[in-house]
Amino acid sequence: MSRSVARALHGIINAVVAPQNPRRRAMTLARLVERLDGEAAAVIDTRRGALKVLPLRGPHLAAAALDFEREEPEMLDWIDAIAAGETLWDVGAATGLFSMYAALKPEVAVFAFEPKATSFGVLIEHLSLNGLGERVFPLCVALSDETGLTHLSLAAMAPGSGGNSVGGQPNQFGEFQSVFSQGVPAYRIDDLRQAFGLAAPDHLKIDVDGVEGLILAGAPQTLPLVKSVMVEVEGENAAEAATRIEPPLLAAGLVEDVAVRAKGSGRNRLYVRR
Repeated sequence: MSRSVARALHGIINAVVAPQNPRRRAMTLARLVERLDGEAAAVIDTRRGALKVLPLRGPHLAAAALDFEREEPEMLDWIDAIAAGETLWDVGAATGLFSMYAALKPEVAVFAFEPKATSFGVLIEHLSLNGLGERVFPLCVALSDETGLTHLSLAAMAPGSGGNSVGGQPNQFGEFQSVFSQGVPAYRIDDLRQAFGLAAPDHLKIDVDGVEGLILAGAPQTLPLVKSVMVEVEGENAAEAATRIEPPLLAAGLVEDVAVRAKGSGRNRLYVRR
């Protein structure tokens, strides 16, 4: 039924704009799409307050909007514990849902790192839609174990989709596919802080589909200053966590709160300073 209605509406719209010249027709259709997209904005009722999102931008975003409270409750619990005056770095922010959730507490400063251009664009729109541009500082850069220009291989173009790869690295399941190779600046966390005079974050979230270990390896000077790290550990990263994920964290005095493994999604691990 919905498909037939959509086809009928498409025919009506084409008939209405047919008398217009090509330039005016294109502008009319673009404004219609823009209006429909804005009116389709969904509201997520979180435990901290409402967030507006644009679910029509991609299937992963639509699913994340519907399952926000249920998908990773351990992440929300961790974010809720961030104290006033502290800073969160959200590495792999995607379209910004967790960054915005953290920023609903006005006293928390958030840096959102998302190198994928399509996701970053929606992240910016989400911040504008929610009036959170002053609380979240978005950066379209990749973090890794080397500083320089590299390529981000996109597994899919849709905003919010994962499985992307920095510098040709396979994802956490040992897979690699690319529909487009996007140029990005990449930084070691330590180099980024030095280049721009950034203080170390109090809390660090890392969800980057496979290169979590490389990002941690690029932060030996920063990690000793961090209070907690929430890192997604799946697939080969989980099997090789003792060599890929944990050495930089343990060297910095951070130890795993193993109770978090059994909570919620089961794919996040929390490392804290005792």
